[in-house]
Amino acid sequence: MSGLLSVATSWGHPGNVDANGCHREGGTQQRHCHPERARNRAATNVPTRPPQPGDEGVFHGPLVAVTDGDSLRARIQGVVMEFRLADIDAPESDQPYGARSLAELRELTRDKSLTIVFRDIDRYGRVISDVWVDSLHVNRELVTRGAAWFYPQYARDDSLFQVEQAARDAKRGLWELRRADRVEPWVWRERKRSAAKSGAGK
Repeated sequence: MSGLLSVATSWGHPGNVDANGCHREGGTQQRHCHPERARNRAATNVPTRPPQPGDEGVFHGPLVAVTDGDSLRARIQGVVMEFRLADIDAPESDQPYGARSLAELRELTRDKSLTIVFRDIDRYGRVISDVWVDSLHVNRELVTRGAAWFYPQYARDDSLFQVEQAARDAKRGLWELRRADRVEPWVWRERKRSAAKSGAGK
């Protein structure tokens, strides 16, 4: 896996950038900028077509397992790698709709060969990616189904925000839940961390 990740990290910081072409490194969280990427930002928005033969930074391989609603493992060149779907955040396993979100991702990817486009590597060593099954963009489909939130903190643009709004309006998936049960996963995780710190201090 280290060899594949070495290749991945040599693809020139393909991670998320803001309007100025700046982003934070997944490991160090240090901010730096790529002015040329600010000029070309329109070309790096959420993809609207599946990867084509010869595209840079593309993995192909079968699904091994779905670990939660926005993460999975796939076998790439004989090596099992862990992938985190870019620009989305699914309910945690102990949240309302968490099990259903996992089931939705499993339904979309079970027994499938995946096409995975590298974005970045997060602090846990997972490859942040756009995942495709044939012509279906899985990241987008999960938001369309109401199985995940748009995750603005690291997103390259707000394309999936519009998709999320449509799912909200249609009350699809988690948007059918009562408001008290629709806690954003990043808020849920922060509450758990705060509760753990409070408990440790007693």
